[in-house]
Amino acid sequence: MRGSLGNQPRTPDAASTTGVVVVLNVVAIATFLVLPTVVDGAERSLHFTDRDVGFLSAINMAGSMVSAIGAKFWVRRVPWARAVRTALLGLACANALSLVFQDRGGFLALQCVAGFFGGSLYSLTLTVLSDTRQPDRNFGLAVAAQVVFQVMGLLAGPTLLAVGGIDVLLTGFALLCLLALPLARFVPDRGRRVSAQVTFAALLGARTLLALMGCFFFLLNAGCYWTYVNDMGHSAGLGEQQIASGLALGVSAGLLGALLASWIGARFNRNASLAIGALLIVAAAWLLAGPLTIAEFTLSSALFNFAWNYSLSYQYAAVNATDPSGHSVAVAPAFHTAGAALGPAIAALLVTPSHYTSVIWLVDAGAIVSLVCFLASARLANAARTHN
Repeated sequence: MRGSLGNQPRTPDAASTTGVVVVLNVVAIATFLVLPTVVDGAERSLHFTDRDVGFLSAINMAGSMVSAIGAKFWVRRVPWARAVRTALLGLACANALSLVFQDRGGFLALQCVAGFFGGSLYSLTLTVLSDTRQPDRNFGLAVAAQVVFQVMGLLAGPTLLAVGGIDVLLTGFALLCLLALPLARFVPDRGRRVSAQVTFAALLGARTLLALMGCFFFLLNAGCYWTYVNDMGHSAGLGEQQIASGLALGVSAGLLGALLASWIGARFNRNASLAIGALLIVAAAWLLAGPLTIAEFTLSSALFNFAWNYSLSYQYAAVNATDPSGHSVAVAPAFHTAGAALGPAIAALLVTPSHYTSVIWLVDAGAIVSLVCFLASARLANAARTHN
């Protein structure tokens, strides 16, 4: 049954429910979506170093990882509307307090808290979307909405930072959460019912764990790229607006990837889609090696974002397909954020000023190992179906 927001049927498959959940999905990870701008703001306003911003990304993702692990235990037990309100208020408070406590330790701690509440909301929105009849399509719509937000945020970033530094960004993140609060009433209270025994067995299954490790390594590469791409542009002598425009144009290509995944859905081989994404990411990373022009910078951003957004929808669907309980897709962000936290942390230890070869190698390794994990998971799943 379809309905308007005024007469909400409160089921995961309602068109209005899907739209609301997609918006909440974007709000949950708004900081990560414009991470290069946040990094630039931290360097300008808080005088963070290359290593500091690596740890900033890592600790925000660490908070998100903890919440995503915990989501397995509450996401199908707690009323969803209440969980949405709690997460939005917690995220808003963490960003608001970050305006006050801007010493290195206090700021990092509050961003860890922000990551926790944002990760909780993100896990919940993925669970709602996984309960729909067309999860591949709806995951693609969510990723497409993320890209639209990224483009607008990256284009506006230099102007916002010039006006008020990182405080403008933090204020914007907090206000976004408060504006989204009324949407909680349109989220269904619960999704489909599942068996706890099936959940336990599915999460321990080799094919599910392999798919989740695929998520881990995929975000390891994304965390490295997204944290340091801004600095790599600066190191090559590109200007602030050139970098912002290059990233925004590249992210726009990501919208095409997300929409293509949403349009194709399950009609094209999922493994082939993941392989295409991995190869494009490898190419995007190597475009950043050596002397870098604005054309190469923009092309790298375009290839990376197209591949990242095209692949992401298929990753959630791949995890969902291995687990009949419907819980594993809520845990997938834990593996995503663990990778996104570990990648920048490792890169922060290896990177030296103006030398980012270690970042490129980490991006490539993450993409390839992720693909291997997904292919191995699919092979085990096919063997199980054949055996049955």
